[in-house]
Amino acid sequence: MNLTARDLLHKIASDMGLPYNKIAKIVNEAMMNGEGLLEAVNSLAKEHGLDDRNYRIDALKTMNEIERILKEDYTQTLMISAVLGQMVEAEGKERFPAPAFFAFLEILSSVSEAPKDAKSETSTEIEEHTTRIIELTTTLVSVICRWSKEGVVGVADNCPQELKELARLVFRKTMMLQSGLWSCISCGRIVDVKSTRALMCEECDIKMDDSSISQVDSSRCTRDRNGYGQTSKSEEPN
Repeated sequence: MNLTARDLLHKIASDMGLPYNKIAKIVNEAMMNGEGLLEAVNSLAKEHGLDDRNYRIDALKTMNEIERILKEDYTQTLMISAVLGQMVEAEGKERFPAPAFFAFLEILSSVSEAPKDAKSETSTEIEEHTTRIIELTTTLVSVICRWSKEGVVGVADNCPQELKELARLVFRKTMMLQSGLWSCISCGRIVDVKSTRALMCEECDIKMDDSSISQVDSSRCTRDRNGYGQTSKSEEPN
């Protein structure tokens, strides 16, 4: 069973004997017109005489893989969070889609704290795991949410029961963002999106010192999650 959109598109491209980029372009265009990921792929399969039952994504397994990576190592999870936080505020191709970020935050808040590993991850390892999380989270929201040209418009009809609340949360926060509002990732207070700084409300941003998540030196300090999106700093011994 496929876990990501990339896996799925590679499979159907291989079965059709066509380049991956061509299949990806066709599916992307269909999704821009409001068709869901699986619907677009299944339509393509039927058009070419393939059994659409062979082209599925198990949303629960995708969710489990995200949780597995986040539970793997504390420093790694911290750095992934920092990168995604920067990307969601970026522009152009580097931008991380807000619906996927909302799903990431919710999953992050629900997983048990990752162990603090003695070894230091290389930048290459962090990049690989970050890329994997991006692929998994964007795939997850593509499958569990219902989409239109305007973006998320509800919960997908075939969303697993266990993930419907997550899909509803992604929908609500996406609608809120489209209305110009943002939920501070530190205190959870809803504020005008234009007044946020580093995804936080102005008050929480002021409270943060120079060791904020975007500047953290993982060899010197760690942050313990003590609530939804909330952290407390603790110095580690030399």
